[in-house]
Amino acid sequence: MQDAPTNEPNAIEIEVTFRNFGSTPQAKEYALKRLDRVARSLPNLTTASVEIRFDRNAPEDSAVVVQATLAAKGTLLRAEDSGINTTAAIDRVHDILSRRIRDWKGRKHASRRRDSARHKDALEAQAAAGDDGATESSVEPEEADSIVRMKIHETKPLFVEDAVEQMNLVGHDFYFFLNAETERHCVVYRRKAGGYGLIQPNVEKMERSHGEGA
Repeated sequence: MQDAPTNEPNAIEIEVTFRNFGSTPQAKEYALKRLDRVARSLPNLTTASVEIRFDRNAPEDSAVVVQATLAAKGTLLRAEDSGINTTAAIDRVHDILSRRIRDWKGRKHASRRRDSARHKDALEAQAAAGDDGATESSVEPEEADSIVRMKIHETKPLFVEDAVEQMNLVGHDFYFFLNAETERHCVVYRRKAGGYGLIQPNVEKMERSHGEGA
């Protein structure tokens, strides 16, 4: 059973664009029909877009590529897949979005539970110490050899755990961010052997070199 678009007032309209691919009402209608409801299941959705493009260099069975991008408050989620036609590619992107939103909701729920437990522990410790002052709450770490494309990336402060989550939401193998703890730009990445890695600058060495050259 396919998803049907909602008729909510003030609802976010999904923008559908075509690149290297002839725009057809049928393809646009199918994209809206399949992706509308799953997009709206992301809380606080602000923008939603779908790009349908034709990759001339890809095999015939994966020449049509569909990319969906959803933005909410503090969250960016992207899914991309391909197929022999628009219907197949859109269906695959629908399934990817559904899984990622479901996983995101699960992590948020677990994070809220951890925050609640930590807040309770802090209050109990404060009461045991007889301290009636204010406490500081903790924040959960929520082509070949030439450049062919450039993107402007907003590096807002994130904890490492949040950067890993954002990397998974956009489906990348790495993510560049501003570390909220160190106030330095870092990169988290997915290791082939499993788990995640963190690349951060050697600030001490940089400062020593700067001092010696002064």
